[in-house]
Amino acid sequence: MSTISPYTTQGKWSHSSGGEIDISVDSSGQSVIINHPTVGKQTLEVRKFCQGDGLDYFGFKGKMDGNKITWNNGIVWTKLS
Repeated sequence: MSTISPYTTQGKWSHSSGGEIDISVDSSGQSVIINHPTVGKQTLEVRKFCQGDGLDYFGFKGKMDGNKITWNNGIVWTKLS
């Protein structure tokens, strides 16, 4: 089991229901800033977003596989850049 680094999530992602998500890591490296097309901009602590080999976003659990994050609600984010 490898731990997901917040830096591997950084970049632009395409949301399977439309729109783009932008993820960045703040200058301290302690928080991720997620700009989501429907829920807006959130700042989350890295330890809350990156949980071991998975991700947690508002209680949704995600698994990263290459350039995709698949969430337990069926949504897929595909990395654009």
